Amino acid sequence: MRRTSHLESSMRKFRNIVLILTGVTAAVSLCCPMLVVFGFLALIVPGLVLLTAPTVFVYLATTLGIHRMLPAKIGWAAFPIAIFLALGLGWLVMQPSRWSAISEFHAEVSPDVLPGEPIILSGNVYVENGELHRSPECDYLCTMLLDIPGVESVTIERTGLTGRKRDPSVAAFALVRTDADAEPGVFPSNPGQLIRKHPGLMRQVNGNELLKVEKSLEADWALRLAGGERIVEVKPTPNDEADWIVRLVSTHSKESPRIERVEIARAGNDVQFRRSEVRHFVPGNLFYFGFDVQTGIGTISNASFGIGGSDWKSSDQRINLEPTLLEALEVPLLTELDDTRERLRREVQRAIDDPDASPARLELARRWLSLFFFDAAQGDYPLIARVVGDQRVKDIAGPIESVFSKGKTPIELSTAYARRIAFDDATEKERSLLASDLSLMPPGTFAKPDPAHLAIWTRPELYEQAGLFLSRLADLDAGRAMPLLSDALDHVATKETWSQRRAMVEGIRDAYALLGPAAKQDAAKISTLILQRPSPITSGFNDVQAWRLTLARMGASVDDLPFFPNSSQQQITRTKTQIRDRLQRIQAEI
Repeated sequence: MRRTSHLESSMRKFRNIVLILTGVTAAVSLCCPMLVVFGFLALIVPGLVLLTAPTVFVYLATTLGIHRMLPAKIGWAAFPIAIFLALGLGWLVMQPSRWSAISEFHAEVSPDVLPGEPIILSGNVYVENGELHRSPECDYLCTMLLDIPGVESVTIERTGLTGRKRDPSVAAFALVRTDADAEPGVFPSNPGQLIRKHPGLMRQVNGNELLKVEKSLEADWALRLAGGERIVEVKPTPNDEADWIVRLVSTHSKESPRIERVEIARAGNDVQFRRSEVRHFVPGNLFYFGFDVQTGIGTISNASFGIGGSDWKSSDQRINLEPTLLEALEVPLLTELDDTRERLRREVQRAIDDPDASPARLELARRWLSLFFFDAAQGDYPLIARVVGDQRVKDIAGPIESVFSKGKTPIELSTAYARRIAFDDATEKERSLLASDLSLMPPGTFAKPDPAHLAIWTRPELYEQAGLFLSRLADLDAGRAMPLLSDALDHVATKETWSQRRAMVEGIRDAYALLGPAAKQDAAKISTLILQRPSPITSGFNDVQAWRLTLARMGASVDDLPFFPNSSQQQITRTKTQIRDRLQRIQAEI
């Protein structure tokens, strides 16, 4: 009897020790899930121990709890019974959530409808786009649908996650015949993406020529929309009055089934085509802790524990919504595109030469610029210069960004860029972008400035938005540059916010640094402005340090550089050493 009592006491102590060890291991795993990953990477066994510890702990604690509640007369059978009851409890607690998830999954699964022939759309088409998270616009898909013979209008509704609440969620467009001299309509965004999105067209294009073909299709649309066709905004057709409804469904909520579905239906919800993929997490039959690993770019970015289960899916094949839709439709055949870019170039030349060119024809110039992808050739420079310098061509900020790589804008365009900046109707973005390109041109480019360059340097209303170009005052001799720099520095102090001053300050600072000792006469003025509170020429430590280096390059002694009264001697000494080192490196490079 004593031996039995001693054995039971020993077993109880052993179980408690195992419970404590398992609990500690489970706590470590739950608090630091990445340790599980490291455990598998180092040795498989540690990873398995850390992975199973939380589940083992829950069942062991439940088993011991049940065991203590069972009558003592059961004897040795109490522990196996407790294990069985713990497992049964683990099964029971999972059933409500499991069956709820299964019901949600089956409720969203719809049978595929795959017709034998491509579907031909006509009339008013209504597109419910669940992948659209911005205001609807006429993109490549809208353009392709409008180009289908018989389609009268395309209404697009954003049914995806809401972006800004003020954005409209519905817009409609139509492709209409009109006079060539009519006002420009809506130009579609990236119509060339049709090539990249349509699997059938992608198979016909050599990978190296993909971008070329895309740009050729965009050029073709530009020519069409400057001729006798226009895409115009029209009144949206109500969903229930549309002849065809296209549904692109995409939901990614963790709590509800994830649905990817393409559906094409006639009026009255007569579904002609449907392909879908439904995925939903369904908890397991038996309670356990699952382990989830999130991967980044070639690495494991995160790991976490959760209720164990599996992803149920209605199809083993994932679908991409828009490519699936395009393959289901009768898409118009593409015309011959080989010469469209050259044809567009010729039309741009004619429009620029014609003083009476219509706005629609002049719009071709912007479209031509937007087709470059940092690949403009020298033969294109004269026409680019004429386009940039023609005030009838409006807002080239977007199109010009991809014409030349940063720092590679040819000097042949320096005058045209400056003239565009000086236009009264130039946008702030245009001026800022073009000024940045001008500031990166080779040293000495503006030693003999055009009147357009001088206009920027002498008109505050221009260099406020083209501040970086002030750096090129360093191309002039100090006698001409210093008065202009001093005036610009005075003007900076009149601006209230740093965002208004930043580009001007950077341009002025670069000009002083490049002029070097020839600009030393303004060193005292700059030092005073640095120490002024608030300072009009600094926004933080980096700006102060940049000005100190500039003063040193202007010939000011490092020992005479400005420092704030609360600076410690140690800080001052360290900063002076840094300035001397950087000054030596700059002089060595020169």
